[in-house]
Amino acid sequence: MDLLQSGQKISINIEKDDKLVEILATIVEIFDDRLDIELPQYFMRYIEYLDVGKHLTIKVFSKLGTVDFNTVVISSPLEDKFTVEFDYNSLKLTPGEELPVIDAIENLRIIKGEDSFIVKTIQISTEYIKLYSDEPLVQEENFKCELILPEDYGTISFKATVTAKDTVYDNEYTISFYGMNEYDRQTLLYYMYVYTNEYTEQE
Repeated sequence: MDLLQSGQKISINIEKDDKLVEILATIVEIFDDRLDIELPQYFMRYIEYLDVGKHLTIKVFSKLGTVDFNTVVISSPLEDKFTVEFDYNSLKLTPGEELPVIDAIENLRIIKGEDSFIVKTIQISTEYIKLYSDEPLVQEENFKCELILPEDYGTISFKATVTAKDTVYDNEYTISFYGMNEYDRQTLLYYMYVYTNEYTEQE
């Protein structure tokens, strides 16, 4: 399950003179290198900006927020389809107000100076991680972390602070993270989106 799907609403943004023109449209089909888009009936007034080779900015509205990317027109709406170039590596996700919290079992490596150890995650959000650790952690303690995601999602690095110890269950802690670079943040958001949708589908 990707961030983009057929049927999603998108916004095509065009610089016209000193104004920004917005065309609301719909994704028809997604390919590895291009998107087919259904335009509204009023597109003809902007046809000169939708010609082959024109550069556009596109925003796609997803469950996690707005997906932004720059693109170029491959085929104009006067041809059979309106198609734009698609490069997944160019996507940028701007999180929305509500982001998922997922129940998880990923490994988390905690690094304290020269020492490191692996703990199990319980929950992951965009602000904190709940975990189980046989090694004691101290309130407001700081350390480096590596979240090891399954399959080929990679490893995310960040710094963390212990913000809470569970009052009921022993060895369960909450850490908040900071110092995460933009690439790793996008990777985490994408992984959470995939996890959330796959879990929902299985149910």
